Amino acid sequence: MTCQKCKGLMVKEWRTELSPEAAVLRCINCGLVLDPLIAQNRVTLMRAKQPVLDAA
Repeated sequence: MTCQKCKGLMVKEWRTELSPEAAVLRCINCGLVLDPLIAQNRVTLMRAKQPVLDAA
């Protein structure tokens, strides 16, 4: 996977402080961390920003 910020390599890490099965993606270049909650919130935000077309 490619980092959205710097286009670097994303690697999967296990973060046991979140939960025993929590995996996050971390960029080895810039350190950006993307966990499932962050990913879900970004998708929700992008859907909210999409323009709504009115049918005439």
